[in-house]
Amino acid sequence: MAQVIQGVFPTPKKATDSKQDKSVPSYILHISITFSDPLIWRKIQIPGTCTLADLHDVIQTSMGWSDSHLHQFIVGKISYEPTIPTNGPRVSKRFDEEKYQLHTLVDGMKFLFSYIYDAGGGWEHEIHLEEVVSATKPLGRPFILAGERACPPEYVGDIHEYQRLITASEDPASKDFHRLYEITGRPDFDPGLFDLENAKKRIQLL
Repeated sequence: MAQVIQGVFPTPKKATDSKQDKSVPSYILHISITFSDPLIWRKIQIPGTCTLADLHDVIQTSMGWSDSHLHQFIVGKISYEPTIPTNGPRVSKRFDEEKYQLHTLVDGMKFLFSYIYDAGGGWEHEIHLEEVVSATKPLGRPFILAGERACPPEYVGDIHEYQRLITASEDPASKDFHRLYEITGRPDFDPGLFDLENAKKRIQLL
C-alpha cells in the first residue's frame, strides 16, 4: 500500500447544510483499472458533497466488487483510508476518508487521483476528473453513466494474473483453460460483458 507523502494537508470539511449544498458542483469521474487491456472502466457522476467513503461505495458497486478487502485513496500527495476503531493508540497518520468531501479535494483530484483495492497484488484504479458540473444543475445522488467490460473475479490477485487467465481461457490447449471459470463459478462468465442497467440498479440501492 502506498505511504503518506508529506505535503500541504487539506482541512477536514464537515457536513454542509442544504443552502451550502446548492452551491457545490458535482463531478463526472472516469474510473479505470490500471494496466487493463482492453480497458475496464466505469464513468460516474457524483455530488461534490459526497465523501471519499461515499465514493468508495460507489466504485465498489459500479465495478462489481464486494468490498472484501482493504482499500485506500491517493489524492494529490495524500493517502486517505477508513479509520478502524481500536482501543489502543492509533499509530496510522493517514487521513480518514469519511472526513473529506470531494469538493474540498479538487486541486488534488486534478493532480493525482487513484483508488487501490488490495486483493493480493492490488487492483489500482486510475480516477480522472472529466468534468465539473455546475451547481445550477444540482445532483442529489450518484449515478453511473457508462462502462465497459466485466469486473474481474474478487480473488484473482491483480490485473496481470487476470489477463493471463483470460488468455488461457481462449486456448483449449492451455492447462489453465478452465481456471477462470472455476474461480468465478460461472461457465458463462464473459470478460467483455458489462451490464449497465444492472449497475444502475445497484447504485440506486446505495
